[in-house]
Amino acid sequence: MTGPLHGLRVLELATGVAGPYAGRLLAMLGATVVKAEPPGGDPARELPVDGGPQHAPSPVFVHLNAGKRLVGREVLPAALGWADVVLDDGTLPPVDGKAVDGKAVDGPLVVTVASGLATDEELLVQAASGLLAVSVDDDGVPHRFPGWQSQYLAGAYAAVAALAGLARRATGARVSWLGALLTAFEAQGAGLLYTASSGRPDDPDEARRNAGHLARTFPSGVFACADGQVVPGTVRAEDWLRQCAVYGRPDLPYDERFVWAHRWRNRHLLAAELRPWYAARTRAEIFRAALDAGWAAAMVLTARDALTDPHLAERGFLAPLTGAARGRVAARPWRSPLLPEGVPVRLAEPGGDAGWFRPEHPRPAAPPRPPELSGLRVLELTLAWAGPLTGRFLGTLGADVVRVEVGNRPDGWRTRHRWHELGVPVPDGVDPQECTWDASAQFNSLNRGKRGISVDLATPAGADVFRDLVAVADVLVVNMTHDVLVKRGVVDDVRRQVERGLVVVTMPALGATGPYRSMAGYGMLTEGMGGFAARYGSPAEPAAVSPVYYPDAVAGAHGVVAVLAALAGRARHGRGDWLDLSQQETLWLQLGEGLVLASREGRDPARLGDAEPGVASSGIVAARDGHVAYVDRRPGSTATPETVAGWAAGSSTAEVLARLRAAGVAAEAVADLGRRYADGTLRAAGLVEEVDHPVAGRRAYLTPPVRLAGDPLPPARPAPLFDQHTDEVLAEWLGYAAGRIRALREAGAVGTRPRQPRRRSTSAAGRR
Repeated sequence: MTGPLHGLRVLELATGVAGPYAGRLLAMLGATVVKAEPPGGDPARELPVDGGPQHAPSPVFVHLNAGKRLVGREVLPAALGWADVVLDDGTLPPVDGKAVDGKAVDGPLVVTVASGLATDEELLVQAASGLLAVSVDDDGVPHRFPGWQSQYLAGAYAAVAALAGLARRATGARVSWLGALLTAFEAQGAGLLYTASSGRPDDPDEARRNAGHLARTFPSGVFACADGQVVPGTVRAEDWLRQCAVYGRPDLPYDERFVWAHRWRNRHLLAAELRPWYAARTRAEIFRAALDAGWAAAMVLTARDALTDPHLAERGFLAPLTGAARGRVAARPWRSPLLPEGVPVRLAEPGGDAGWFRPEHPRPAAPPRPPELSGLRVLELTLAWAGPLTGRFLGTLGADVVRVEVGNRPDGWRTRHRWHELGVPVPDGVDPQECTWDASAQFNSLNRGKRGISVDLATPAGADVFRDLVAVADVLVVNMTHDVLVKRGVVDDVRRQVERGLVVVTMPALGATGPYRSMAGYGMLTEGMGGFAARYGSPAEPAAVSPVYYPDAVAGAHGVVAVLAALAGRARHGRGDWLDLSQQETLWLQLGEGLVLASREGRDPARLGDAEPGVASSGIVAARDGHVAYVDRRPGSTATPETVAGWAAGSSTAEVLARLRAAGVAAEAVADLGRRYADGTLRAAGLVEEVDHPVAGRRAYLTPPVRLAGDPLPPARPAPLFDQHTDEVLAEWLGYAAGRIRALREAGAVGTRPRQPRRRSTSAAGRR
């Protein structure tokens, strides 16, 4: 067995990054991917990573195309009859007078992935999407995401589109870089859209409530240590206490300057207190101390670090290259009994598989394809963003997704709001001063289309209920700690269900195996461990983390790919699967050119800041009323960052755009998602939907970035209220009688709800 997609035939006509990344993911899961390069080869063969020295072909091309069969375009049009799936980027000229758009070609599913804008410049797509408006440092300066993140993320969704299209037996699917990139900052985007669609878009209290809890935690960011940088995490209350113990500073939690209410305001004072401790220790010493203490912290790993990292080595993440290139390349971010490990990955010579490829061979009668998801049962044991994103997408495809929660530890993304603050009618009999856990923009965005149940696995009866649910589920998605199923005593039961056909995807931050597996799964920590922090931010600093929690979005999309592929394997062979997905490794995949560069050239990618790779005349400049991103590829251009910044500062964004474009320079204003909703551009592009929520009212949400047969996926029902569907699901899925459910509720095994916070006086609140 070589993977769940063994036997699937994929013809890759796309060039660049997005489409080829989709092909690479499908190949990792066992598909046969034949890349038909245009005359002269894929332009990505010459794509610079950072403008520095690099051997040919480009590390970008190597990373994206290892493991594929390479042929020329002379195989067309006969190869269209060979393929089950065609990956296209919309640039292919007509074949025998017919466009390759999924409608004119008889046979394969055609997945088209394109920018969705008039530009193909990565920096400008990031600006137009609204990402740069939230990817800012403490001074409000926007920063470009490194590499080609809109294209990588679009490629992940193109792989999703391919598998979802096969399940639906669609003829065509489409993904845009722009739509995919919106999902990269859904946590912030959800708050912006909630505010913009609230009827009170200019109310600062409304914006504050909808912002969520993702910002203003400290210690956070990057701290220099003896041999590099580390990222401390302080999301949970216990993280502050545990790190103070590691520092040997039991006094800090009681220092009035550094209690929660004042710590952010006094962060510079606290940083000065802590820097000497960090400077005296190595990354490994700090990281090991954090793991031992249960404190959330991470190392900043560069690509060269990854090549010798013991955790990645134990997980077999990297593989040797053979064929037309040497070095090492990412193998896959999933581990499964059905996926081979330790196998070298071959990069073919240009056209080197022409003799092997026989396009006249017809497609197999029954290629692996996922089943139609309508009615499929998906059980979610998840928190925050990555796992819920996976479940939500499966729900948009028709699956019955049931989310398991427990009252004494509600998902932190639910947050809590007092009823009187919400600007909505307070239900009869409810004290306006009481809290609701059902009004969070972030939770309600990521959990649309699901049913919610309350089951306490910490109780014996609750664990039994969970076992019964697993016994009738088709899919289980878990993104909690690596050992949550072990701690709850249900892991053996889950494994037995895999034998009868259950598909399990677990998504710990660093995977379920390896010496670092107990690291907490916060986005900024994964940015450090996944190569992102080493390349993000100003070149004047050694590393930085974003405020976006981006690894969650990346892992969630790859989780959908894993589930759909495993379902395709089950449909063909009748076996379930257990896929161990590492969020760290999915992020490294989207920065994988750095791994190839480091292994071949012995150096890390340069920190480019906001410049487009290989384009000196590019960046982000501040105007009088905002920021503008520009890319000038003209030979001998005088539009240097210094000169543009000099005259832009006194001009409006409209004036800066007009002057740059008149000079032939590609430019886009740094957009704001809320304003793009208000002016109607998001709705016109089908990128948002409005859903009525029983607590929050009618609000706007991002739509999935996949179009099947030209149509967006159907609108979702609202996110579940806490404990909304417990009785309903236990009756429907398990056949429990009303009396049995009532007894479980009385025992606290199901139906527990978050406790109301204790009332505090104003003076007590000020001392917090």
